[in-house]
Amino acid sequence: MNKAIPLLSLAIGGLILFSAMTVMANDKGDQLYRTMADISLLSSQMSQRKEDAIETRDQLIAQLKAISEEAKQEIQDKKIETQAQALENSRIFYDMRLMAEIQAYVDRYTQRIRYYRVACDRLGYLYQQADDDLKIIHTLSDLKIEALINQVGKVLDGYLTDAQTLVIKPETLSIVPLEQIWTRLNPAR
Repeated sequence: MNKAIPLLSLAIGGLILFSAMTVMANDKGDQLYRTMADISLLSSQMSQRKEDAIETRDQLIAQLKAISEEAKQEIQDKKIETQAQALENSRIFYDMRLMAEIQAYVDRYTQRIRYYRVACDRLGYLYQQADDDLKIIHTLSDLKIEALINQVGKVLDGYLTDAQTLVIKPETLSIVPLEQIWTRLNPAR
């Protein structure tokens, strides 16, 4: 009977230790679940912004093509051969200016699409890492979980504003020079 009391104490101590480890694992698991939910929501928003940007860019490309065809027809109809002559024709001049502006927007939307793709890939990687860590949570140290959660927090903070709305500021665009537009329109090339 004397030996049974220490064994019972050891068993109770082991149960308490196991229960404490389970509670710690659940806390870490809860943190990872919340982190994964945040990643998933942000990734969904970034994917939607990417789709919005693709749709807008495609509409702009179609508009650019239509204006280009109109300008080419005007150049052909008026028998315009030089850029100087094209710039003297108000319709062609305004078409060229509009094409340059639209091209600047197309370029910026293309940059944003790349940005959103990278963001989605990065968020996907972090989500997978969190999911993997969740699967082996009982063997991870608290430091590794904290490091992952901190890394995810920084990434989420960095992308959060871009996930809300797609904004292209006109003052930040690089307008294509009219010489390049003329080169595209010039039927003599």
